[in-house]
Amino acid sequence: MADPAEPLIVPVGHYVGVHVPRDRTESEFHVVRIGWESYQLDDPAQFAVWALGHGLPEPDAGETAPWTRSALVGAARASGIPNVGDALADLTARDLLIEVTPGTAEAVEFARVCRTRSLLIGLGNTLEEPRRYAIGASENAPVARVSGFAYELWKWGHACDSLWHACHVFAAAGSPGEVDETDPERVLTRCLAAIQVLLANGAIYLDEAREDALEDPPADG
Repeated sequence: MADPAEPLIVPVGHYVGVHVPRDRTESEFHVVRIGWESYQLDDPAQFAVWALGHGLPEPDAGETAPWTRSALVGAARASGIPNVGDALADLTARDLLIEVTPGTAEAVEFARVCRTRSLLIGLGNTLEEPRRYAIGASENAPVARVSGFAYELWKWGHACDSLWHACHVFAAAGSPGEVDETDPERVLTRCLAAIQVLLANGAIYLDEAREDALEDPPADG
């Protein structure tokens, strides 16, 4: 569980590339899509900080340290990115970066308005590492090996109306008597940690919840 003294930080949106104006009278910019809306990142520092908001990839992604504002700022400054504070202020104001404290009402609200969208392909586990599951760009190119729980979120979160809906689905399938598996709020805390691993390795992105998402999904998912 993350230290409640500092929230986790996560990026929202799907990067869809650079836009270069045809007449060259304007500067090129990066585009991030959330739902039906496109967001323009004019300053290279904005894009660099948003990209770093995903965290740093770890091919063998086990229990990783929480990715927070201080971790992001440290990585950005070490990379020589200028105006980190201004970029962070802009991105958080537009909800392109969001801070979430696990175990709070605000975390539940975040889960109600966001959902995970899967990227890459699943490669499964092996006899040598039955508890680790690979995700990659192709069968011969695994990007990361993640826990079984993170792999299940990668597989099924995409099918749910919201992250909160996914938490209820997982809670309904949890082992009886295991509160961390059957209480949706406890499941959300596990999901937030898994999301940071998946984001850092390019296996998901966060999008807005479906418009018809249920605020309080039924216990049976």
